[in-house]
Amino acid sequence: MEHPKGEHMILAVLLLLLVTDVLILVHELGHLIAAKWAGMPVTSFSVGFGPALFHFRVGETRYQLALIPLGGFVRIMGMQGTEEDRRLWPNGFAFQKVHRRMIVVVAGVAANAALALIIYAVLGSTGGATSPTPARVSAVFEEELPAGATGWLSMRSDVDVVQVAGRDVSDWGEFAMALLSVDGGPQALVFANGETLQVVIPDLEGDRIQLLASLLPPLPPVLGTVQHGSPAERAGLLTGDRIVAVEGTPTPTFFEWLGAMPSSPTSPVSLRVLRNGVGMTVYVPQPDPGFAPAGSFGWLGAHLGTEFLDQDVSGAIAYSAAEVGRHTRLITESGKLLVTGAVGLREVSGPVEIARMSERAYRMNWPQFFAFVAFLSLNLAILNFLPIPVLDGGHFLLLAIEGVIRRPLHPTLVRYTSIAGATVVVFFMSFAFLNDILKLLGR
Repeated sequence: MEHPKGEHMILAVLLLLLVTDVLILVHELGHLIAAKWAGMPVTSFSVGFGPALFHFRVGETRYQLALIPLGGFVRIMGMQGTEEDRRLWPNGFAFQKVHRRMIVVVAGVAANAALALIIYAVLGSTGGATSPTPARVSAVFEEELPAGATGWLSMRSDVDVVQVAGRDVSDWGEFAMALLSVDGGPQALVFANGETLQVVIPDLEGDRIQLLASLLPPLPPVLGTVQHGSPAERAGLLTGDRIVAVEGTPTPTFFEWLGAMPSSPTSPVSLRVLRNGVGMTVYVPQPDPGFAPAGSFGWLGAHLGTEFLDQDVSGAIAYSAAEVGRHTRLITESGKLLVTGAVGLREVSGPVEIARMSERAYRMNWPQFFAFVAFLSLNLAILNFLPIPVLDGGHFLLLAIEGVIRRPLHPTLVRYTSIAGATVVVFFMSFAFLNDILKLLGR
């Protein structure tokens, strides 16, 4: 079913506010719990900013839901460490032992990482787990290859790549990161069967991105959203169905489905479909006159979907740990690419792009949406732990230095490092927002 553009925009904004609030609430809740554990005075815990819509008090702490749903805060007293603070709040933040303050500072990061672990574990135990796409190229689109990128047309389509220029890769994400970060020029690919292939990797970032776009990963032919009034809907096909054969021809990957599916059928097409582990044969009728197909499956009228796995409890826990580890590697590697200049700042996304991606994941299915929330939570944890003053990682670093030298840092040094850190953060936030605007304008 198609949705008006305005509806997409409204839903994207609402999802952005919801997801942002949940992630920040969890982050601040981590600080709150740690501060309470450390015996620090906490006077306020707010979800949102501005006038309070609802509030209650437990002990010295006022909990409130505020009008403006843009994050929240926890107010721990004694942060400045002044003599007035010492008189009013002798157990305040600045007067606690260094290790207690470090725990409070890092608790927000830990809470976001824990949320990601919990979401992935729940997905794994409720049939929402996904397996990483293998580092295998099912097809190379010759017309899309950048100039000078030789050797790629000889790629094996039936064996995984395990090394790129001496760098180990285990899935498509790591394979893509390797192509973006290794040195340009002639490089060796190593396959799982021990074979090697010499290829040329372009030097320029834009050419590397074009190279990636010319390589098709081994995506399974699984249906995502089924278009209203489409041949797929009329045949009774559902989201999550995997097409395993077309007219008797096996289709283990989406590329092979493309080759087996007739482009202009003159009679119903026989599909062998796997649904919830049960095989069935479906006959898809020809599209009605005037039907405008949308999605990767062409005239069938369906978008490309995701294949989900069932896990027991131990499998779900292992899946959660593996997903957090895998995404942590990809996020940190992406950061390295930005710092080294291998990928330009134009690739940094801001709130508009996050809203768009949230809306797209929501419309796909609930496991994809919650997996995206987990990924964002992990992103927030890692970004917040960067050693930049004003971020939790910067505060943690300053406290670590204080612990080593065994005396508080000079207030002037702390103030100027905070100003410098805030400048860096505001710059990147502004740049990300500008990138979003340029993408909206098609630039």
